[in-house]
Amino acid sequence: MKKSILGIGVLALMAFTVWWLRDAPLDDTARQWLDTTPNDDNPAYGYLLGFGVPATQSPAQQGHELAQRQKVHPELVLPNAYPKLNNTPLLCHPMTAACLLEQQEKKAQAKALISRYQFLIDRYQTFLEFSYFSDNTPPRLNATFPEYNLLVCASRLQSLAWANSAAPGPALLTEIQQLRQWLAQDHSLISKMVANAILAEKLQLVALLVQQKAMPAPVLTPLTSAEKSFHSPMKKEFTLMAHFFLEEQYREGNQQATWTEKLQLKAGLKKHISVNRMLPLYQHYAKLAGQPADVIQADNVQPARATTGQAIRNPIGNVLLETATPDFKRYLFRLVHLDARLALLNQLENTKKDSPVSNPWTPGKDDTLTRQDQQLCFRHAPDNDRYSACLPLL
Repeated sequence: MKKSILGIGVLALMAFTVWWLRDAPLDDTARQWLDTTPNDDNPAYGYLLGFGVPATQSPAQQGHELAQRQKVHPELVLPNAYPKLNNTPLLCHPMTAACLLEQQEKKAQAKALISRYQFLIDRYQTFLEFSYFSDNTPPRLNATFPEYNLLVCASRLQSLAWANSAAPGPALLTEIQQLRQWLAQDHSLISKMVANAILAEKLQLVALLVQQKAMPAPVLTPLTSAEKSFHSPMKKEFTLMAHFFLEEQYREGNQQATWTEKLQLKAGLKKHISVNRMLPLYQHYAKLAGQPADVIQADNVQPARATTGQAIRNPIGNVLLETATPDFKRYLFRLVHLDARLALLNQLENTKKDSPVSNPWTPGKDDTLTRQDQQLCFRHAPDNDRYSACLPLL
């Protein structure tokens, strides 16, 4: 009898050990979300990789070569021959009334700066003319993203040219339309926010030029569902973090780990369980982006608590998940701010006090405008992480 009990105990311990050490199968939806392998090399992405080459070189040719090398060496250093250009005082960020007036007052300096870097403006315009963009940055934490700062810099050079143009209106509105088309494409979280930031600066510039009578007030439509979409950024963010687990990137730089530390990782971190637990949160934010602003504001989703089985089998993975998940909600707010700026631009010439207006921050409820501190704002619109839904006033 004692031998039978002992045998059952041994078998139970063996079964528990096998269950404890074995990973779960990868969820089918997770597999679908991980399928982000580019179908092509995407010329727009390659062009952006080569954006910072010297003026005598071709961004398209150099970028294509860099894209091929990046597939093997994700951490490769990208060219940027102009790292300090964005610190130039005449390149406004943010675009305020004072900065615009300085750009226009210092015409000779502005003209010289534009002439010197006209090739960057040309590259920026060429980039916007691509019909399709996909951020194909490899899903590794050490991968190098394109030099988006230089793209922003080129955009500001273009804005400097518009500020000193006799008739900037038609071309500036075409640029905004191209930027909106780019905003709706296959973005990473970083590139989506860069497109959002560039557009926000362009709307500030338009507001100031309209007040100067340099161009008529445009009528701009609200952001479309494609422009608001966070499906691609969330899918790419999920893929990035999933590969961190699946390719065991957490082991990099830890080659000298002791055998006990390696055993702890083997026993306490299950790759598939970790990836499966991640997925619902990324799916949630992808769906939340399409909701009205009040729904986004009210959302307080938290990662689902680990089940008892997950807590026993994946303690290290659970800790990594709890400490490595960013607050995606603040990025959704930036898109609402952009939508609000579009709405404000349509109200720029509305001088009626307390006139009811539509505000993306208060869907279904009319709001009013405020004009103070040289800004046009909605009365009810929050400030989030240095971002606000206001336009500059002269």
